[in-house]
Amino acid sequence: MSESGRFLAEAKHAIREKAFNHAAFLVEAKIKALRANTPNLPFEKTKLAEVEINKFFYEGETVDRVMIVLRSNGCQHYKTNGGCSMCAHLNGAPLTEKITHHNYVTQWNSVLDGSFIECASGEFNLNDYPVVCVYNLGSLLNPEEIQKETVEYIFRTLNEYKGVKKVIIESRAEYVTDEILEVIKSAYDGIVEVGIGVESTNRTVRELCHHKAIDDTSIITRAVETLHKYGMKALAYVNFKPVFLTEKEAIDDAIQTSVDCFKQFGFDAVSVEPTSLQENSLANHLYDLGLYRVPWLWSLRDIIHGIYDELGEDKLDIRLGGYFDEEVLSGSQGAGFEGRNEIFPHMTSSNCGHCTNEFVEAIKQFNMSYDVRDLDKVEPCPYCYKLWEETKSIKDSRSIIERIEDILGRE
Repeated sequence: MSESGRFLAEAKHAIREKAFNHAAFLVEAKIKALRANTPNLPFEKTKLAEVEINKFFYEGETVDRVMIVLRSNGCQHYKTNGGCSMCAHLNGAPLTEKITHHNYVTQWNSVLDGSFIECASGEFNLNDYPVVCVYNLGSLLNPEEIQKETVEYIFRTLNEYKGVKKVIIESRAEYVTDEILEVIKSAYDGIVEVGIGVESTNRTVRELCHHKAIDDTSIITRAVETLHKYGMKALAYVNFKPVFLTEKEAIDDAIQTSVDCFKQFGFDAVSVEPTSLQENSLANHLYDLGLYRVPWLWSLRDIIHGIYDELGEDKLDIRLGGYFDEEVLSGSQGAGFEGRNEIFPHMTSSNCGHCTNEFVEAIKQFNMSYDVRDLDKVEPCPYCYKLWEETKSIKDSRSIIERIEDILGRE
């Protein structure tokens, strides 16, 4: 390339980056303004946020899984940068008080002795659940959110329950370090799977639509490599249909991101997470303005087919998040949405009132088989299938940056 050509290329790049950075500023400013409305609710620091039981596909069979949500200090990305555009989990964290190691231990001990149960009767024993999820509405591997000694205590006590075969936790990629994984490995002998929010492998989509604050994906690469070094599993979360994307753009991005997670980053599993609506999130704000619709369930079938077609396989460990029959044992959701359901969405992805339930049942079957034919069994709905196809054909000639400027730059 000539000197003048190089200069021109650099100038164009600088202009693009300036526009990108301004769009990112608009997104973050709006998210932070919405977060200012987050209520500071008087949570009991020694009580869990929620515990529920659902079905999970593990080693070729369907088993019972228990999901334990700790009442926690909240996601640091949320507190520092406003968090992701679709998430409002900080609604479930105390904003002015610190949850201590002692508080966490009290919460966890209520799981071990079964005293947490509020909404069901009978005995509770962790040994009855081959798969246990331990979530903290943030990153379980971030010592600023939950202390290392707490993580060590949780895994050391879990190691005493030999009926538990696999533990699933969540963390942002930057907190997956040798130091914290050594703590877990020294305390626990079973399988550990760490869910990491990748959301999109397209930088513009990830940073502007998701507001993920992972500009350099080498952080993700290192996280997966580190997990594998300690014999742990890496699960990628792929958020389907963030704000500012058309339905078809979102489908294509979810397919490409999932393929990248398997082929480029080496994840062991991918969970496609359709966007749902929570109070005080950017997605919910744009929905209220009539500028966003939660994704269609029909689109999930396109995504799964697209991933399998790209990779030439049909039984990968791909999950569709958010759809399972659940038995709530304690916590917010068990008391209903009004007043206490601060961490769960008020709207999830859907088709129409005639076929949504049927498709949700097909999703549950897929999550227990990984067989896309379970999704194919749902016949086109005479009330909404054509509308979905028309929605997929909608195009937006503007760039994502231009869409953000048009929507947020005028507010």
